[in-house]
Amino acid sequence: MPKFKKEPKKKSKLKRIPEEKLILKSVKISAILAGVFLVLSLFFNGTEWFFEGIIINYVKREIYWEILDNTIKVSIIILGFLFMMISLGNYKELTGKPVKLKEILFLFGLSLVQTIRSLIVFIFTLIVLLILIFYLYLIQEG
Repeated sequence: MPKFKKEPKKKSKLKRIPEEKLILKSVKISAILAGVFLVLSLFFNGTEWFFEGIIINYVKREIYWEILDNTIKVSIIILGFLFMMISLGNYKELTGKPVKLKEILFLFGLSLVQTIRSLIVFIFTLIVLLILIFYLYLIQEG
């Protein structure tokens, strides 16, 4: 037997960030992104003179440019909705409460209000939002 007892080596302490801080950071980042996409959406969908002034006035008014215009508008609205849902869901997870149907319908309505100026954008946004809400309903925990 040795004269000196061996001391166990000190365990290296890893700096672990608590899960709550990570969720709060995710809430902040997704809320900022949602705000950016909301402003972009209001800018593109609310003011026709800006987007048409940049692209449509400098090129021939063809169907390809109309498709690009509507695709950008729908995509920005959908990305804004997704980041708002992520932020809301993470916040509700942090507080331990479920996301209520009223909150989801509010975000759904906010996203649809942005499409008032164009029927095509409204129809495609409505279809994609319904698909997203159905998907979110399917993946929720019981």
